Amino acid sequence: MAISVETSAWPGILLGYETVVLTLLKTAFGRERLRKTCRDDLTAVRRHFLIQFILGLAVPLAAVMVLAASPAEVVAGLGLGFGKATLGLILVAAAVPVAYLAGIIGAADPEMRAFYPFSKKALSDRKAFFGYEVGYFLFYYTSWEFIFRGVFFFPVAVSLGLVPALAVSTAASTLFHIGHPDTEIYAALGAGFIFGLIAWWTGTFLYLIPIHAFIGIATDTRIFRLVSRERSRI
Repeated sequence: MAISVETSAWPGILLGYETVVLTLLKTAFGRERLRKTCRDDLTAVRRHFLIQFILGLAVPLAAVMVLAASPAEVVAGLGLGFGKATLGLILVAAAVPVAYLAGIIGAADPEMRAFYPFSKKALSDRKAFFGYEVGYFLFYYTSWEFIFRGVFFFPVAVSLGLVPALAVSTAASTLFHIGHPDTEIYAALGAGFIFGLIAWWTGTFLYLIPIHAFIGIATDTRIFRLVSRERSRI
């Protein structure tokens, strides 16, 4: 007999599952741990991105599709849809100059520059940098928003309301920034509420993927350009 898990059970299941995944991503599958077993830091970080994508997004979605009594209902409850597309696209467009400014500010901070990009080997040349950023966008940011604004936000908002959902998703995403520069942790606290509101207004987390990614990639790109200029002067 095929297993059929009712829609009402999935929020709790996914919250528990993603909590375990986040713990693993900070321990057994953390970037520092993987650097000890991989040949270089670029390979380690790429593997970390892929593991986060597989465990954090691909596996739970596959489980929903196979085991849920109503997969479409569960997926919709996670905010996985186009939602208010016009508003979402406007917000994505508006995020571009903000991301550019954030990149300049972030690269000017010595702690941020020392921390990003996660792989310093990605700064070696344009090809390595481009490939790194593509994986950063496709695997890291996509799974990040699914976890924190999908699983940790929408089901909580439906059950408890907007404010508790903002608190839960922001607390989870901010705690996951522990180990990052202090300025980024504070920024993550504010961004958590803003991103949660955007998800709520648009009815989906999809538009947050490019918005969030633009900021991270802009910071990396600014650092890459600065490093390239310094290298050319040697």
